[in-house]
Amino acid sequence: MTYTLLNHIQGKNGSQWAKFIRETGTENLLMVAIDAAKYTHKAMICTFYGDILVKPFEFDASLTGLDIVKKHIREEREKYGMKEVVVGIETTGHYYEDLVRRCHKEGYRVRIINAATTDQERQALLNWSKTDNIDLMAIIQSLIHGRGTSSELRSGSIGSLQKLTRARRELVDDRTSTQNLIRMHIDHVFREFQGKSIWDNGKRKHVQPFSKLFGKAPRYMMRHYPHPNDILELGKEGLRELSIRENLKLRDSTIECLLDFAQSSISQPKENVEVDIYLLAQKLDRLELLDNQIKRLEKKIEDLFIETPGAIILAVPGIGVVTGAEFYAEMGDITDFDHAGQLIKLAGTNPIVKQSGGHKPSYYGISKQGRRPFRNIVYQVGKSLAVNNPEMRQRYLALKERGKHTRQAYVALGNRMIRLAFSMIRHQSLYRTDQENYVLVEVIRNKLRSPNVEKFFENFVSPGLTQSA
Repeated sequence: MTYTLLNHIQGKNGSQWAKFIRETGTENLLMVAIDAAKYTHKAMICTFYGDILVKPFEFDASLTGLDIVKKHIREEREKYGMKEVVVGIETTGHYYEDLVRRCHKEGYRVRIINAATTDQERQALLNWSKTDNIDLMAIIQSLIHGRGTSSELRSGSIGSLQKLTRARRELVDDRTSTQNLIRMHIDHVFREFQGKSIWDNGKRKHVQPFSKLFGKAPRYMMRHYPHPNDILELGKEGLRELSIRENLKLRDSTIECLLDFAQSSISQPKENVEVDIYLLAQKLDRLELLDNQIKRLEKKIEDLFIETPGAIILAVPGIGVVTGAEFYAEMGDITDFDHAGQLIKLAGTNPIVKQSGGHKPSYYGISKQGRRPFRNIVYQVGKSLAVNNPEMRQRYLALKERGKHTRQAYVALGNRMIRLAFSMIRHQSLYRTDQENYVLVEVIRNKLRSPNVEKFFENFVSPGLTQSA
């Protein structure tokens, strides 16, 4: 009963561990701690009570090294008659993943220990030193106290989807950085190209030649006619001819604005900014490459996502293909969970509650004790729903009226989407709404390419429905 009480705060994971301990018996457990690294891992073998059976030893990160660990485990099991082997592996970068897979394959019970957990164990022991041996001791203590998770690494379509969506997120971040560099270089070459302030009846107003800086027309102009002198040499007729020839669709107002800004530009002479023009062209090449890579990646994400049970959440207005795929990939296999609240805790978007005695409980933030990528996409999903889903929009406005900050409202909607997605995926039930203009076929057609629209209805509705609709 003691383990049930001590691990109750950990929820399902803690209760499963307590059950395992009771059924196996502490005297039958061989505890193995592994501190993973890039080339050389370190391990130690103990009893459940912390008695060291095999002192810390190093082994290489390959099958030959794993054979050394298996040999030690086999010898100690035979020597002391141990029934079960529990391996605790600290999450160090991605170096621990192969160890987890191999240990699962050997039939060991694997517990994945977060590095923050071992750090807390060291602090609890009033030991601020950090060495490999102390880390191994902390891993053992974490195992004894039931810390960590026994979840296996994600594999199959969910694992692939997670890799693809995280890779896309990195590319999007790279694209944003590249766009910022382009803004910097164009400021040096043609300061007013991004717009300038003018005064109309005593009021300041920001005017831009282009509504979007990275559309087809402004990209072409930045690449081929980046300097104010280039614009002035073309003149009004030259810009019109260029627009027709290159299909840039420059409006007369845009042409007049460009000429006006070029005439009054504060930029340096062209010969003084040749380096910036050269670097600007390079960054535009990089931006084009990133755009193409992201498009290809998004297509692959869509084709993979539509084959998973999680694609059913595309029926929810405000959930796009990429957002939905990333959301589902970070959720993972929901069969590992009993209820949606466990997923919310996994994301770290569960509220922190402070209450003692007869005092009124206070809610002052989210725990942030879960997975950061999951937490980030929960926030993004909430933000999208607040704008693009009429029902969620009403909930968002109601939260704002109650005094919630915008970010708090987005997180609350994201948590609601976790609950909704959990139910939809578990029961394979479509989105239900009282919204009068909601038409499932139109919602899906606006999100997926035609072949995948058919797959969606075959998987989640009924074959042939899209033709009749």
